[in-house]
Amino acid sequence: MMSAIKIRNIALSHFAKHGYEGSSLNEIAKEVGIKKASIYSHYKGKDDLFLTVVRYVFQYERRKILIYFQSSKQKPIKTKLQDFFAFIEEGFNQSDTTKLLLRMCFFPPWNLRDKVSEIVNSFIDGMQRALGKLMTFHKNKGEFIGVNIHQAALAYITLVDGVIIELLFTGKNKFFERVNVSFPIYWQGIAAVEKE
Repeated sequence: MMSAIKIRNIALSHFAKHGYEGSSLNEIAKEVGIKKASIYSHYKGKDDLFLTVVRYVFQYERRKILIYFQSSKQKPIKTKLQDFFAFIEEGFNQSDTTKLLLRMCFFPPWNLRDKVSEIVNSFIDGMQRALGKLMTFHKNKGEFIGVNIHQAALAYITLVDGVIIELLFTGKNKFFERVNVSFPIYWQGIAAVEKE
């Protein structure tokens, strides 16, 4: 079992750095310290290994995100939502799991697109439900008044999607430039609902 986990972890690093197409089972096996044929005693092939890695990454990142929001429970919702962008950027630059997750959300391998999309969509749906619960918690504390929680959560996830593409293509500066312009408009929209 330890070998399967070691293969998965080293494959994760390769897939995060080189993508699905750029990663080779030979190179993964060499880094693990085994022959390529030994990978097949744990995984059916490259596709099976890749999908195992992707499922692991999305479960791991889901826990990480939930911990982020729970650990800042005392902060106002506006601060939590705004600080989440820095959390994403830091993860993208320091963690292979975050890097691979973000890439799979936008650029799944063509031959595995449907299977990866199922994992991504399930993850996003779960995140939207978790965000809805978090927003409801803050609404009950009086931080939201007339806001439709489902719409506020969906709009926030759409905003996150929209700025992440900048992080993937052009980097930190353009990413934060978009965040700094778009988040205040998002928040003004929520604040305007409160006043109605």
